[in-house]
Amino acid sequence: MNIAKEIVIAKRKGISFTVRTGQHIRVIDVEGGQVADFVAFKENDIAEKLSTAATIDNNRSIVVGEGDTLFSNRYNPMLEIIDDRVGRHDLLFPACSPWMYRSQYGITEKHPSCLENFKKALEAYGISKNDIPNPFNIFMNAEVAIDGRISIHEPVSTPGDYIELAALMDLIIAVSACPVEESACNAGKCSPIRVELHCK
Repeated sequence: MNIAKEIVIAKRKGISFTVRTGQHIRVIDVEGGQVADFVAFKENDIAEKLSTAATIDNNRSIVVGEGDTLFSNRYNPMLEIIDDRVGRHDLLFPACSPWMYRSQYGITEKHPSCLENFKKALEAYGISKNDIPNPFNIFMNAEVAIDGRISIHEPVSTPGDYIELAALMDLIIAVSACPVEESACNAGKCSPIRVELHCK
């Protein structure tokens, strides 16, 4: 595989791009300890999109890693995890949003969020905020206790760690370098994410 495109996502920002079937997307934690929220849509039918619920259902697990598949809301395979150097990601939490910051942290002034990053990045494709699904939270370290309680810990990803996914259909993808600094989600600070598109 050759690198066809390389994008550095500044901390607390988001980007979007298209990929063709068979291309690989490598999401790289540049400095370590940074979460990358990831969403995907079928390019010629944006009503079909990544579904964390269908992914959990089809994999029979809330944990996915190398060899697993991410599914759409129509239960079609969208992406396969080809290489995973971290092995710790999250399928449960929604994208951070202005409502989340207000509810959990009492922040009412303007604050960057993954939801707003996705909205901005996807407008060019005619995708609205209400169309955005819950993301695949790459590098997010969430634990579920035996009593069902969920806790968030610092990511275990170190500088240069990555996950690589193969596109199983033509896709529109958006990635956000998560802006949360108020919890352990990004180890208390935000940093960049690098995305590489690989093709034969």
